[in-house]
Amino acid sequence: MRALARVAARRALRGHASSALVAGEAEAEEAARKLIEKLPEKRNGLLLYLAKGYGARSECIGPLLHEHLGSDAVVLGCNSEGGVMAQGRELQKETFALAALLLDLPGLQARPFAGDLEQLPSLKRGGRWSSGTDRSALAFCSLPVSAGDPQSWVCMLDIALTGRSGRPPVLVGGMPVGGYAYVDGEMKASGAFGVVLEGASCSPVVCQGSEPFGPFMEITAVQQQHVIREINGQSPRDLLLPLLNGPQVPGTGSSMAGIFVDPKPESGEHGSWTDAHLAAAALGGRPNCLSRPMHAFTQEGYLVLSPLTDMTPYAPGMQLQLQCFSPQHALRDLRSRAETDLALHGRPPDAVVMVSCGARGSELYGEEGVESAILREVWGCDVPMLGFFAGGEFGPVGLRTYVHGYTTSCMMIRSGQ
Repeated sequence: MRALARVAARRALRGHASSALVAGEAEAEEAARKLIEKLPEKRNGLLLYLAKGYGARSECIGPLLHEHLGSDAVVLGCNSEGGVMAQGRELQKETFALAALLLDLPGLQARPFAGDLEQLPSLKRGGRWSSGTDRSALAFCSLPVSAGDPQSWVCMLDIALTGRSGRPPVLVGGMPVGGYAYVDGEMKASGAFGVVLEGASCSPVVCQGSEPFGPFMEITAVQQQHVIREINGQSPRDLLLPLLNGPQVPGTGSSMAGIFVDPKPESGEHGSWTDAHLAAAALGGRPNCLSRPMHAFTQEGYLVLSPLTDMTPYAPGMQLQLQCFSPQHALRDLRSRAETDLALHGRPPDAVVMVSCGARGSELYGEEGVESAILREVWGCDVPMLGFFAGGEFGPVGLRTYVHGYTTSCMMIRSGQ
């Protein structure tokens, strides 16, 4: 009995987090009411929700949830036609689904924001970007986005989150497909939105799912923004084909290139980032390169890669290493990074927001719920979770945030600093 009392006391100290899921309900209003039945009675805090299959009919969901929780609550949500996750389930094939995560953790302050991709949005609920408080952010671009570059936008958020604290930014999110975002009482047809979290400990777990092999190489000439003419001064086809068919390849999978972009932001108010900051980021499990698919060799032997970002072309001097992407490598990577996060913090998270590429999930593993099951195995318990399948995922590489592909990016949220 004493042990149970201690567990209850620890849970009370950490506050409350819960997730809820309604699947198969075709009427948006009825789905919202059924979801409300699964949520705790009137609570404030932060509620995130994601809807699949309702289109414009989803406009009623946010106001209904907000009315249930009370005006002091912060409610954010949108459509996600690629699929949603909650309560250990990943629903990509279900036509209709509504999922939510409620966070009512001691000391947690939620500062929502919304705008377009071409400027830094204002914070609501008394928030200021200039604050020196340690903060993290969940950020989303609700498609279709009329203008702007998601990579430039997350860079703006990175700079604002770092502020005067000198702490590497923790920014996770992605691009749900569907639009109709509800942000703290206002409906947005499309654009960028999210929430800054203060008073909680947040850590990123970014799983690109590929295993590196072979030597480090250097891009020495570029034909176009994403066409590589020379690597190590040689024809990419002549140099890479022996490696891609050699004994170092770690199993069967898709060929990728790990590009070692500069992982340190430029100097800011906090001073210059150092190699010590970068080493700490690596020990914390942050990736050290961007993984990009290798599409083909041209007739001339040039290598065609997926673009890095809309604004960052490949350039001579960039380092790369071959990678192999497969279901086995993806699960091994996710397990390893989740285990690292658990070891660093000494306990499972109180809640998780998980953003996974639409090409993962059942498309990669042949069934739903595989990655959620891996996380439960690592934690040894159920953790309230909300997530979606995205058309681009946000997460760190080193000390910067990038737009990824074929990636699972998680925000692990724990009460306290």
